[in-house]
Amino acid sequence: MDKNSIQDRIMDFVNILPEVKSVKAYGSSIAFQAGYKESEKKQVDLIVIVDDIKEFYTKSLKINSYMYNLVPKLYFTLADTKDLKSSASICYTSNIEYKNDTFKMGVIEKEDVIDDLLNWKTFYIAGRFQKEIFTAISDEQIERANEINKQNALTIALLMLDKEKPTTIDLYETLCSLSYMGDSRKKFKAEDPNKVKKLASGSKEFFDREYRDKTNIFMEKENGTLFIDYKMLLKKIDNLPTNLKDEIYNTINSNKSMLENLKNIRKIIRKYLTTIISTSSKGQTMKGLLTTGPINSVSYVYAKLKKGRKKN
Repeated sequence: MDKNSIQDRIMDFVNILPEVKSVKAYGSSIAFQAGYKESEKKQVDLIVIVDDIKEFYTKSLKINSYMYNLVPKLYFTLADTKDLKSSASICYTSNIEYKNDTFKMGVIEKEDVIDDLLNWKTFYIAGRFQKEIFTAISDEQIERANEINKQNALTIALLMLDKEKPTTIDLYETLCSLSYMGDSRKKFKAEDPNKVKKLASGSKEFFDREYRDKTNIFMEKENGTLFIDYKMLLKKIDNLPTNLKDEIYNTINSNKSMLENLKNIRKIIRKYLTTIISTSSKGQTMKGLLTTGPINSVSYVYAKLKKGRKKN
């Protein structure tokens, strides 16, 4: 699938939607994943960011009724804003056929996107925006918030590196793995088991540009391993979302060695991310029955299970 071509087709699809603030595309149609065949890249994943999620669906049901089968039509008609913003504040509709493409569209309000990018409330948006994405429609506030999100993701990934001589690709794999901690798809093998490695190697140019080239916390040595300035890194903890920052500081003991403190910090980070991601992931799975419909949900899960259980 030609990347420039798919970007043009995404813009074409976006033009039929009600008014939006920003649109981001992610997944294998945008970020190359090593090992995937072009024929496997079928569904285009979109995050559609709006001011008012109820108003968006009210208009979308009128102008794009074909996108929704019976159950989602009833849900989006009857649900109030509070219902629509439950479970990570986002509503997904999958298997949307438009011309020669199939789209999966997640709709979320701008205030919830910024909240997650800055505070990692659910990590649902934050984790996706830390990886390679295509911005079809940009919003300045969201872009600024995502820069902070990526800086914090780098801090966490560097803290989580527990190899004696980590390499750049080890760092990128750690970055990619953050959003999968506690993901129910991993637990039930409903995801490609090698996805993290494929993302890290396939998007190396992106990670170099957005992470390696924007920091002086670490540098690559001639043998390919990393030198990490831990004194500078520990100062970056101050910039993390408040709840996570507080939990990390509570576990640091000045009487313990750097290695002992790092070991405890990693436990805190893993527990924190696993808890919030697990909660939002389970909620989204149940909510998908209403926003996508039972048939499409089963079809989506079946496709994921096939990926998770195939031999690589």
